[in-house]
Amino acid sequence: MECYGIPEGDKPEFYALPKHIRREVQRWVFWLNRIEYSQPKLPVIKQIAVEKKQKVGTIQGKLTVYRRYGWRGLINRAKYPSPPAKASAEPFRRFIHALWIANGKNYKNTHLQMLAIWKAKAPIPGYDGTPEKSSWNDCPDGWTYCNIRYQIKTFIKNFPDGATNDAL
Repeated sequence: MECYGIPEGDKPEFYALPKHIRREVQRWVFWLNRIEYSQPKLPVIKQIAVEKKQKVGTIQGKLTVYRRYGWRGLINRAKYPSPPAKASAEPFRRFIHALWIANGKNYKNTHLQMLAIWKAKAPIPGYDGTPEKSSWNDCPDGWTYCNIRYQIKTFIKNFPDGATNDAL
């Protein structure tokens, strides 16, 4: 299979993805490169939207992500989650659960506060040092909003009775 638009040095990482994810990323790379090399762009975006049964906004969003993060940004994280946080799971989950409680059980505010703590280089329970920024987004691996929400829900599911009291 030809690896259109994937840099030579990234091919081992790309081929490590499941086949259905590789196909989806390749389709997006092909479509987005078609847009990038056309002038004006909007008619091509509209044409691809009709051909591929996508919304214009979806295509424009993917184009923005592709420009910023390259092909890695096109991986559908709902189908293939990012690597889990490189931390000791239990202390880290307790920490984010406690933040969630402190933020009035608001996932978005919890995620924003975690990122602020990380950017301030404060110690994070479960980590030996400061976690490094991911290669495909602006937070550490496993710290996307969806992953943090999943970690909190997993913690609650595994400790339904004592989670609230023990985490604080």
